[in-house]
Amino acid sequence: MFGDRLMNAELTSGDHFAEVNPGDPLYRDLQLRGYNRRFVGTPDSVFVVDDTDQVVNAVDAVVASGKKLAVRSGGHCVERFVDDPAVQCVIDLGQMDSVYYDRHRRAFAVEAGATIGRVYQALDMSWGVTLPGGSCTGVGMGGLVTGGGFGPLTRLYGHLSDHLYAVETVVVDENGKAKAVTATREEDDPHRDLWWAHTGGGGGNFGVATKFWFRSR
Repeated sequence: MFGDRLMNAELTSGDHFAEVNPGDPLYRDLQLRGYNRRFVGTPDSVFVVDDTDQVVNAVDAVVASGKKLAVRSGGHCVERFVDDPAVQCVIDLGQMDSVYYDRHRRAFAVEAGATIGRVYQALDMSWGVTLPGGSCTGVGMGGLVTGGGFGPLTRLYGHLSDHLYAVETVVVDENGKAKAVTATREEDDPHRDLWWAHTGGGGGNFGVATKFWFRSR
């Protein structure tokens, strides 16, 4: 439903992502996506992205502007990390919700905007498998995985992050340019520390997580 409205709306386009500003018809919907209505942000722009390249372009635009950035996956955060008055730009990952099997990595790939309910349904209906995530189906994977992912199956199978094989993250290099980096848990991976940083320590500190790969140990 939201995707249809987004396609039909008149948005200010920039570098292939959709930039929604306070004067746009969809701004109110995006502004109120947060779970805790105690906090309602008023960002200058909300960037609605469809893929990793658009995230890279959006991060470059924010870095160039010098504005404070926050990232929203499912919008279920009960704290004020996204809906903080100091946040001037929000990257909304809600359109990035694909779930598929990656034969190259021999792992299930899940985009950060997918909710845990969508992931459960896709894994069960298509492959007859699941992950030990949470019980609230509206929680987005971007926050759930990076926070560890505790749920009803944790005692049996560990946290969701225990099954994380790889993560794709948009980071900013020493020259101030954004780029996508994929880090795995392989011992010889030069980016392994970036994978480790996404296995339960909390999100928002190292970049924009855009995709996760899960594989049983």
